Amino acid sequence: MRIGKVTAVLVAGLMLGACGSTGGNLFGGSQQQTTQSAAAQPAPGVGSPVHNALFGQPVPEGQQTLHANMCPRVEIRDGSAVWRQGGEGPTELRYQGTITDLARECRIDGQTMTIRVGIEGRVLVGPKGDGGRVSLPIRIAVTKGLSTPVWTRLYQVPIDIPAGSPNVAFTQVEDQVSFPLPEPGDLATYIVFVGFDNQAPQPDRPRRGRARTAQR
Repeated sequence: MRIGKVTAVLVAGLMLGACGSTGGNLFGGSQQQTTQSAAAQPAPGVGSPVHNALFGQPVPEGQQTLHANMCPRVEIRDGSAVWRQGGEGPTELRYQGTITDLARECRIDGQTMTIRVGIEGRVLVGPKGDGGRVSLPIRIAVTKGLSTPVWTRLYQVPIDIPAGSPNVAFTQVEDQVSFPLPEPGDLATYIVFVGFDNQAPQPDRPRRGRARTAQR
């Protein structure tokens, strides 16, 4: 099927509407309502960190970028927007991470859909924390409907914190969220969930990634 025809069929499928969503058990918790949807909110403005990190990249030959209305919405799963490291109580806090914004871009190549997911957040240094490298356990999961898993992966995102800095902002782009192109009638039910996986073990040596930090 030619790309132009695929696009037209996908538009028709998306006009059927979308379902309500939960993250299921993909993030180590019970099903709960989500708190933020990139599809339901204005797109990040030009010049925002997550926008600059995600958009404006060249499209590989043979691929087509889809309009935002044709791209599955991306949401922060309720209860997974904050990550904490340290003992109990505010005085024992080492680091606290928060996800503040999301963006996504969808491309199709033949019968494969690839979603590039942009994540923006901040890491706060607590009383027990200091400069150095901290690894954030961020999970991206794609589901069909309420709980049918399609694709999931845990990322350990390394963030470098300058000594003496109270907090740093970060952006991260993951561009290998790929799965078989859904049937037109199913695409509107697909959801991309992003959040901290608070049950993920912390690695001794976080692997290097493409995190970007900015001190404020």
